[in-house]
Amino acid sequence: MRMVSFLVCLLIGAAARAEAPVAADAPSKVSHALEKALGKPLRVAGEAGFVEGRLLETSAQFLTLDAGVSESRRAQFQLSSVRELYVRGRHAGTGAVIGAVPGFLAGIILGTYVCSFAEYSATASCLPLGVLAGVGGGLVAAGLGAIIGSLIPSWDKVYARVLDGPLLLPPLRAPEEAWVESAEGHSPSATGQLGLFVSNVLTIDEPADALGLGARVEALVQLSPHVALGPEVAFHHLFESLDRQPLNAALFSFGALMRATPRPAVLTPSLLVGLSAHTAGQPVTYSVGAGLDWRPAHGATFALELRWHQFNVPWKDGRQLTLGFGTRFFL
Repeated sequence: MRMVSFLVCLLIGAAARAEAPVAADAPSKVSHALEKALGKPLRVAGEAGFVEGRLLETSAQFLTLDAGVSESRRAQFQLSSVRELYVRGRHAGTGAVIGAVPGFLAGIILGTYVCSFAEYSATASCLPLGVLAGVGGGLVAAGLGAIIGSLIPSWDKVYARVLDGPLLLPPLRAPEEAWVESAEGHSPSATGQLGLFVSNVLTIDEPADALGLGARVEALVQLSPHVALGPEVAFHHLFESLDRQPLNAALFSFGALMRATPRPAVLTPSLLVGLSAHTAGQPVTYSVGAGLDWRPAHGATFALELRWHQFNVPWKDGRQLTLGFGTRFFL
């Protein structure tokens, strides 16, 4: 009986020693990821939501971000309160895959189609050329997709308490340049925003009341942590008047938009002020509105915007009401 107990103890000890390196891999992986992220954007998900900022320092107890939440713009988080950590990445790989598949198929179709016009060509003889054209088309499209994807930021998860256990970090410190920028108040936030929206429009007295469906693109430069300004372009197809008369009119809009927000959170409201020129109805309008962004800890940001476009004082002359739903990328 003693021999059996002794063997059981040996097996339990061997199993514990075998699992120890696996558990130790998590802190090592996180430490390596954060070492490369020093001075760069980091997203911290805690019990009360998430905070984004520039990683300045880590220790055995705390993690320090330049998050713009105090006069010194620095915030400390206890490691025991951290649930998830995300570092800034790019969608280059995803863009390459998305571009490669249609590029390969288009290359095969185009190569086979061109070969079919050649003299004495047959389906069997055109197949190798089609495959070669498909490979070339896939490579070109993959390259374009990677370039486009590299412009779209992402948040890559490097730590999850549920999977990796307690967060253990060694002492790490960002370069002095990051500390100087933090002390001088330089913003650690994104440098730009790209908004893509599906948009509805209601025109009133322009010259008739009508409904339209279209799209809107906003490309804004971050002037400060809370204010962004840049151009926008929109297209709406006016397909029906409110008295049920069919329409078939295009409405193009070009203008400038200012977006003001408080500190980013899971739900971030915004104030919108703009000036636009239109190809139908009133030639120029100013606009005011409000928006709401939903930014989960991981995944895309969803945005909702409601704006009132006016040519003159309120309730005179032509006016428009637009409602847009889409996504927003922070570059």
